[in-house]
Amino acid sequence: MALKVLNFGTQKVPTFKEARGKDWILFGDEGEYKNRYPEYLLDLYRRSAKNHAIINSKKDYVVGQGWAVNAEGLDTMGLAKLQEFINHPNQYESLNDILEKVALDYELYNGFALEIVYNQLNDKIAAIYHADFARYRSNEDGSCYYHSEDWSKHNPVVEKIEAFNWKEPSGKQLLYVKGYSPDCRYYPLPTYLGSTSYIELDTEIANFHLNSCKSGFVGGTIVSFHNGEPTIEEQEQIENQIVSKFSGTDNANSIVLNFADSKERGVEIQQLNGNDFDKRFDILNKTVQREIYAGHQVTDPALFGIKEDGIFTSRNQLVDSFELFQNTYINNRQQFIERVFNELASLQGLSNRLYIQDTEPISVQFSEATVTSVMTQEEIREKVGLPKLEKPLEAAKTSKDEDDLLIEHFKNCGSTDYEAVGNGKALNFESETSASLHEELNRKYWFAEVNPIDTAILDILKKNPSTPFLAIAEQLQLSIERVMAGLQVLNEANAIVLEIGEVLDSSQRVVNITKEGERLLKEIPPVEEEFVIRYTYEKRPDVSGGSKLPTTRPFCAGLVDLTEDGQSWQLDEIQQLGIKANRNVWMRGGGFWRRPNGETSYHCRHYWEQKLMKVKK
Repeated sequence: MALKVLNFGTQKVPTFKEARGKDWILFGDEGEYKNRYPEYLLDLYRRSAKNHAIINSKKDYVVGQGWAVNAEGLDTMGLAKLQEFINHPNQYESLNDILEKVALDYELYNGFALEIVYNQLNDKIAAIYHADFARYRSNEDGSCYYHSEDWSKHNPVVEKIEAFNWKEPSGKQLLYVKGYSPDCRYYPLPTYLGSTSYIELDTEIANFHLNSCKSGFVGGTIVSFHNGEPTIEEQEQIENQIVSKFSGTDNANSIVLNFADSKERGVEIQQLNGNDFDKRFDILNKTVQREIYAGHQVTDPALFGIKEDGIFTSRNQLVDSFELFQNTYINNRQQFIERVFNELASLQGLSNRLYIQDTEPISVQFSEATVTSVMTQEEIREKVGLPKLEKPLEAAKTSKDEDDLLIEHFKNCGSTDYEAVGNGKALNFESETSASLHEELNRKYWFAEVNPIDTAILDILKKNPSTPFLAIAEQLQLSIERVMAGLQVLNEANAIVLEIGEVLDSSQRVVNITKEGERLLKEIPPVEEEFVIRYTYEKRPDVSGGSKLPTTRPFCAGLVDLTEDGQSWQLDEIQQLGIKANRNVWMRGGGFWRRPNGETSYHCRHYWEQKLMKVKK
């Protein structure tokens, strides 16, 4: 008697290996998924409910509320150009549409691709498109890529596309961005690589339960043939037929059909152990679930819409879990994507001010009392449906003690270490944001000509062209804004040429000194001097009379005295003191002012004057 044991449903999980193909490097070099490792990951994404839910949720967290612009210090034209870039990176999609696709590819493959199209002159990027990451293969040196719709074919139809090179723009190029994977030169590996076996196992568990419902036959059997012992060749043929027909979860609980001339010549089928595979799979499912969570760095399944039996997640727990996941995973993913798109923006002459707005799983709820406590009377009236007041509200009455205390605060935070350079600038009183905008615009005004502080920056760059801008600021004891303003002046004066050394690393910039720069270094000796923008409290130039009148409020009189004593303040200091005083001292000064013509002005006779200053010697 010959006894054979058949092992059904054995399967080897695809492993990743880079190997030389034809003109391209193979993306996976074993089994069914040879050169098709991305397709394997895509299959896992489509077939495993847990994996699908986690990847989609990760993508949603990375996308957040979409692209936004850091408008601080940005002029109106610059803001408009960036907004246009967000709205129309190409004729079909917005930058948020591309972000959705990029974020999904990044979570699925740990990489993404963008198709960069130049204009006819090849001097400017005309359009940016999302490219299907799974469809591209790299050559050996990464100088070009090959695209195919079907890499499973022996001789696939391919299209060659040059790798993105900002120094040599030409027609259409591919920006192939990959996350770091140890021991992988050409392609990335997913962050959840360690759990791919369990993700595949999850698909088999689901498949088993599905097919168990479709049939009532239980596996785990002995099949006895009573018509004699066949030859070795016949045994192997029968074995192959049974394995091919009944192995794997697709054939779970399949029914064996026996075709025989008589009972004596039939086949006997015996159950072995009750075949409680359904229970075994249920126990296994818990292990699978735990390992998939670990592979995906899931801190709390509730964040991904997955509820575990017997576990209740409170609102506070969910917020804490989200903050942990945001800080340990999402922030890094967002910043990686931001660097790529900001570099593309900078190559088009746009400010690198793009960032991804975070999202939250649940919002913080405030009581009605808390909300109304931070609202103005006009805001409250609007909220309850009341019309606006016809006359402006009178300024709140403040006691002399309150004004004295506020003046004391201004005295403590102000500084006499600075002296004015040139004339001040009158500002409108629209908002603090408007003041910040004026600061940026006035920097261009004040730093329009090369001065000794600019040549000091130039001197450092001559010694080391790749010196980080922050290091220049620290060495010269300047603000980073002053350094950037100086670089702009030097660039407009044709003293320097800025070159980006690495597309994905904005810090890697090289500054080349021109002949004009060499000339300026000889004619304008560099000095180490700090220039800043600060504010003093002055009488408006269009108002008659002295800085102080008998009717001048104590608040205004006190600030005028401090200004005449040489004190000055930063914008944020003025804002913070206004918050402490529970009134907007930036926009209103001392309060409302009745003009000689009978009109009521929003602010008093004084204003905050913006001045370029330097540290006193």
